[in-house]
Amino acid sequence: MPFRKLNHLKEIITDLVKSDIDFIICGGVALVLHGVERMTMDLDVAIDMTESNLNRFLRAMKHLHLVPRAPVPAESLLDPEKRKIMIEEKNALVFTFIDPKNPYRQVDVFLTDKLSYDTLKENVEHVDIGSHRAKLVSKKTLLQMKKAVQPPREKDIFDIHILEKIISKSEDTA
Repeated sequence: MPFRKLNHLKEIITDLVKSDIDFIICGGVALVLHGVERMTMDLDVAIDMTESNLNRFLRAMKHLHLVPRAPVPAESLLDPEKRKIMIEEKNALVFTFIDPKNPYRQVDVFLTDKLSYDTLKENVEHVDIGSHRAKLVSKKTLLQMKKAVQPPREKDIFDIHILEKIISKSEDTA
């Protein structure tokens, strides 16, 4: 299991699943779960932005002792207008929750429509984490997401190369 040394990620994902939150695992954790060998410490997620789901998510963040990194109330996520201001005026792509006592415990929630739950939900796979099942962005969608990063960082170029190999190999065996 790729989570052997990253128990905090397993803990967070498990808590989100147990809390009945509609979310999709993206970013570095999705890469690791798809077989890319790379280091990642934070969890990137697309969350269904319905009020009831966001309320469950915010309760889970409190339960996990995660607080907003920016000096903005977590409840700001509940207000579509406040999310729009974060995106347009602050150029925010994510809303970050951190553990003040452990900087490795971090969750980034995608804010933009392009990376939204509604946009990504048709392109998911499922992954078992322990006895829990979670949604994981598909390899092809993850590759598109990585290719959209401008300018690409070294790790993005590496991720693109490895994802292309994994996708090609899976298509060859299909």
